[in-house]
Amino acid sequence: MSELSGKIQTVLGIIEPGELGITLPHEHIVCDGSAWFVEPEEATEKEMSRRPVCLENLWWIRYNWFKNRDDLVTTDEDQAVWELEHFKRAGGCSVVEMSNHGLARDPLSLARVSRATGLNVVMGSGYYLAVSLPPGFENKSQKEITAEIVRDIQEGVPGSGGIKAGFIGEIGTSWPLDPREEKSLRAAAQAQKITGANLNVHPGQAEVSAFRAVEILEEEGADLTRTTMDHIDRAVRDKENRLKLAEKGLILEYDLFGREGYYPQEQRLIDLPTDHQRINEIVELMEAGYEKQILISSDIWNKHQRRTYGGWGYDHILRNVVPAMRAKGLTEEQITTLLVENPRRVFTFV
Repeated sequence: MSELSGKIQTVLGIIEPGELGITLPHEHIVCDGSAWFVEPEEATEKEMSRRPVCLENLWWIRYNWFKNRDDLVTTDEDQAVWELEHFKRAGGCSVVEMSNHGLARDPLSLARVSRATGLNVVMGSGYYLAVSLPPGFENKSQKEITAEIVRDIQEGVPGSGGIKAGFIGEIGTSWPLDPREEKSLRAAAQAQKITGANLNVHPGQAEVSAFRAVEILEEEGADLTRTTMDHIDRAVRDKENRLKLAEKGLILEYDLFGREGYYPQEQRLIDLPTDHQRINEIVELMEAGYEKQILISSDIWNKHQRRTYGGWGYDHILRNVVPAMRAKGLTEEQITTLLVENPRRVFTFV
């Protein structure tokens, strides 16, 4: 792994950390999230669930996440390019693509999008949630899964012409934790030790889920300072728990910017914060001394989050959130730490 040490690996090859620039560290460019689909029971809602996303049903989709099949599939490459160009024009340089096994990872498409936009695209490796695992996964050993991840990073994804992953994740965990997800997480921890890559964990929707994942990682000898805990803004809502995770050295990722205050009750009864509340919590972490352990992103993976369908788009953080941060007193240095310095350090191989 000496070739990668001190470097960042994109779908178009190795770059210097200084080339990463302003980065969205948790997004989906081409993705199929159909595993999240929840079939409605009522006849009229069944009808709504089958309609393509459009202005006429956006009011329903926004309050019925996971119930419209079309909303869960973002595989139009030309549309992805158009959407990402807004981020680039706003000053963005790089996007970290979280889709792995279970979310229809597409290395060749990501390489084409990277060339078309001029953005750096960093691709992940590993397995998502149990509900999305491919047939036969239960027959794979932990060592086999580790070897797959290492291969994706060192040699490239099979059939892609050598396109390589640049981090491990997002590794899916549910709550209660599925035994297959535990095997996947343990395998990912071993791959982190071999490659020196960042490990990204998707926690289940319960306050305790992130801590169970940490226990497993510690048992496997993972480097928690090289581990990102996703979705803090929908999974770890207790301030003391956030501080406990930060004390262990984990990187805390607020990656749902743009989602304001609502989360489907079928998934969890939860008070999802607004963007302003997210900023307030980030300030709390900064004041506690954890400024270098925070990432921010939008996790855009549904159609209705995109500009094309009336959503906020990939440039939302630069267009709307950064001005709010300035208004709340964050300095330009602190904003640069969040947008540039932290992602650069996180995705640089050690």
